[in-house]
Amino acid sequence: MAVAIRTTDFPEGVGTGMYDGVQAAMDVANDPPEGLIFHWAGDVDGKWTVTDIWEAREAYDRFRDERLFPAIRQVSGMDPGSGPMPTITEFAIHSYLKP
Repeated sequence: MAVAIRTTDFPEGVGTGMYDGVQAAMDVANDPPEGLIFHWAGDVDGKWTVTDIWEAREAYDRFRDERLFPAIRQVSGMDPGSGPMPTITEFAIHSYLKP
């Protein structure tokens, strides 16, 4: 089942600069992760927010563990598995259209 994963309430200092660095390190535009349907990121009501739509939660988890967390470590030197964590909200998707 497709899921939307919204990530917000990031630790202090996470925003456009870090996002751009992590995206460059992962090169998602040229090498999209398996299972990713849609991605957007930006400021929502003063909070940096990332929202993805994935074919399944397992696809997101694999991406997070194999590409996202290593890229965060590379760019920031931070361990994303420790310290303050952003808020991650998962939404089940009944239907979506990909024209």
